Amino acid sequence: MSLLTNPLFIIVYWIFCYELALLCMYGRINHTVSILFVSTIFLISIITFSIMKMMKGKELEPKSLINMKAWKYVSIVMFMIITVFYGVKIYKSATNFGGELAWFIDRLKNEASVEFEHNNIYMDGVEGIFKDINKEYALPKKLYMESDFHLEFNQEGTITSFDTFVYGKNADGEEESYLITYDQNKTSTITVRLNGHLNTDYDEEKLVEPLIRTVKVIPIKQTVGMWNEHTYGLVYYWKRNWGYNTEGIINMDENGMKQTPTKTTSEIIGYTVSIFVPGKEKEIIPARYNLLGEPEWSQSNTTQYQDEFEGNRQEIPNTDEQFYLSKEVGYRLDVMDKALGSTFYSLRKTIDGGENWVVINQNPFNGTVGSAAGITFINEELGFLRAARPSGTEGVLYRTNDGGISFEEVSYAMQEMKLDSGQSINPFDFPGLPFEKDGVLNMLVGQGSDGDYNGNSSGLYQSNDNGETWEYIKEVESK
Repeated sequence: MSLLTNPLFIIVYWIFCYELALLCMYGRINHTVSILFVSTIFLISIITFSIMKMMKGKELEPKSLINMKAWKYVSIVMFMIITVFYGVKIYKSATNFGGELAWFIDRLKNEASVEFEHNNIYMDGVEGIFKDINKEYALPKKLYMESDFHLEFNQEGTITSFDTFVYGKNADGEEESYLITYDQNKTSTITVRLNGHLNTDYDEEKLVEPLIRTVKVIPIKQTVGMWNEHTYGLVYYWKRNWGYNTEGIINMDENGMKQTPTKTTSEIIGYTVSIFVPGKEKEIIPARYNLLGEPEWSQSNTTQYQDEFEGNRQEIPNTDEQFYLSKEVGYRLDVMDKALGSTFYSLRKTIDGGENWVVINQNPFNGTVGSAAGITFINEELGFLRAARPSGTEGVLYRTNDGGISFEEVSYAMQEMKLDSGQSINPFDFPGLPFEKDGVLNMLVGQGSDGDYNGNSSGLYQSNDNGETWEYIKEVESK
């Protein structure tokens, strides 16, 4: 009671709780940490002094103050109010990701550091990365990629950074995911984050194994030795369709023998590992290696787009970044830069089957987007680009009517749908690429990665003016 009725204790305790709540909400702010440290020392000193006085049988405060019943009640109430008020704030900062404390707890539960020993790309390839992680976690034998694998290294082959998001099923059939990052400038260890949210489709075209096996046989050191730069990059976007473009394409077998095609009569498709100079992709053509070995890895392949509301099918090139209108005329999106989850692209065109490419638009998306999610041209004037926002939960469509010289964002009315509860939602927010049928443009607008309305159905839209305006027709069930 003597301690609680000490005004100095109440004041310092108030300051301590206030600064502690700030720390839990916003993290290590230098000013906050300093004040919190000083107030903690003061509290310890006051408590220590009070205990020593009590042990000696001395009163802590003048009798006139201790005997004031009103002050006793006021001090106790103040102590309780301060404790409850800031206790609630600290609790909120620790739950539902309401503050830095929640993120700190989440990192303790789901994030770990792994010693990075196999850190030379020339000697260890990328297999060394997974070997190091496997020492701490038993990775699934069959891994799939949720995002691309991007790595940078220096002239000596020392890996300076990489990031990827992979998943698979463990020996018990349970699904596991791993967000893997490393930055030499920030840490000497690999950061592995578990239990992340992802969309698991177990698509065989997104296997990790081709990346590991390809890097084993390609001559990385010799390749970058021709460029004489300080920093190099390696990127793997799983299976890619290069159309009829042979620029930079190098086919490798598992014995390290390579073939550089100069002309092809069929589309080039494979699990491509690209070696490049960051920021100089236009001046120095990346070396794009496709490993020949497994027959299904390098076969010509197309996907079938299903006209779901009629049941008809038509073949289109299997790529999000390249489209050929004919064997001679093609369009390609090239990555120019990446920053904070967004990507800059340029648009190129070829009229000779991919032998020569010309940049026709330095910024087709009019800024940054999360990632390109499709390209198509109805004719040499009318075309569309699709992009995914960084969150992956919604998309945006762009239209050109001058052959790609300029693009404008396509607008369409969000269709309101009623739930059984009576609530109204707008689930269709991820437009697909338009396609022509009987002189009318059709577009299926899906729900993105967060879609769960009615089995992830889509909305069918149609346009009679070459995609300038769109009208909602009906809901199309997912098949």
